[in-house]
Amino acid sequence: MKLLNWKYILIAIVLLAVGFLVGRWNNDTISGVRYLKGEPIHDSIKVPEPYEVKVTANPVLPTRPDTVRLKGDSVYITQVVDTNRVFKEYSSEMFYKLPIFKNDTLGTLTVNETLQYNRVKHFDYSYDPIHKEVTVERKRVFSPFVTASFNSINGMGLGGGVYVKDVGASIKYTPNDKSYEVGFHYKF
Repeated sequence: MKLLNWKYILIAIVLLAVGFLVGRWNNDTISGVRYLKGEPIHDSIKVPEPYEVKVTANPVLPTRPDTVRLKGDSVYITQVVDTNRVFKEYSSEMFYKLPIFKNDTLGTLTVNETLQYNRVKHFDYSYDPIHKEVTVERKRVFSPFVTASFNSINGMGLGGGVYVKDVGASIKYTPNDKSYEVGFHYKF
């Protein structure tokens, strides 16, 4: 009887080891991707001196009507450069907010720029990044198991079974009664 019990215990240990290895071998991989908003990045850039200045040959200047002349049925309007408007545009501060890009996977980049006296006066940028996070979850498809039981009348039972996803089946042998027990299982 003692040799018989050791044999069943040895079989149970072997089944446990085989079940452990097979259970690690069979996995379903479930992956997911989500995009998380990162910390905003803000900075001001020192405006350098221009490295090249080009003057156009025929500039387009703002004009205003000056003189109206009539010759027969024709009307002639003489235009002159509007110096007040040129000076007003030259001395005015112009603010620009330029969205460079807005993307669901990269984030948003915006440039703020101030112009005055035909120069860039101030240049800021703001970047709100978005980070990609990939999650991988492994779910076991095939899960073998072993079982051992003892009851109040000094009976011992050894068995094993397998779960495939959430449904399982098992078989157990009781050497005292020389009987088999078959079971079906469902995981919640």
